[in-house]
Amino acid sequence: MSKPSTNTFCNKFEFEICGKIYKRHSGLANHKITIKDANVMKPTAYDLPEKAIEEICTESQFFGVFKGYIHNYYPKTGNYKCIFKGINFYSTLSKVLGDDNWGVKYFLQHQKTFVLSYQQPSNPNDPDPLLELNLCQEPDPLQKQNQVKIYKAKKCRICKLKPIQIIIGWKRKEKSDVRNIVYSSGFIFINFTISRMRDIENLY
Repeated sequence: MSKPSTNTFCNKFEFEICGKIYKRHSGLANHKITIKDANVMKPTAYDLPEKAIEEICTESQFFGVFKGYIHNYYPKTGNYKCIFKGINFYSTLSKVLGDDNWGVKYFLQHQKTFVLSYQQPSNPNDPDPLLELNLCQEPDPLQKQNQVKIYKAKKCRICKLKPIQIIIGWKRKEKSDVRNIVYSSGFIFINFTISRMRDIENLY
């Protein structure tokens, strides 16, 4: 497995897999150490043959699939978390999962739902339709001042888009009965953003 690469730009240091940016190289170095420690095999996990990894998701199976991409390990709960972010994370996960179509679901009428990997930022200079409609009238000075404040607030919200990323993790859940018999199970969770489109190229 290839090691995660980093980019240096404008005196900033970025870790490509999770998109974290540091002002100093020491910050990036500490982040790499944290990731390296998180990807060390824990006493509660053990290596499995590849065939076993393809079955249900135990802790060992999760580690076997995502080893090298784990960003956080929480010793108190035994949970793991991976963060994938940026324009290349879809192809990265395709390699990890061994499936180029892992984030796509096809429907009838040439429609498909897919996991978003990158979204172009909105243009803060685009006019606000509500403001344009109100400017056609002659508001009083106080109303006009309030409109400008609302417009500036909307511009700020547009500029601060929530980054598109996918978080994959493994959690351990334990329960006990009245006789203190403990039941433990693990499960995988995935958080992502999706979009839907229609492929019009095949309609004609």
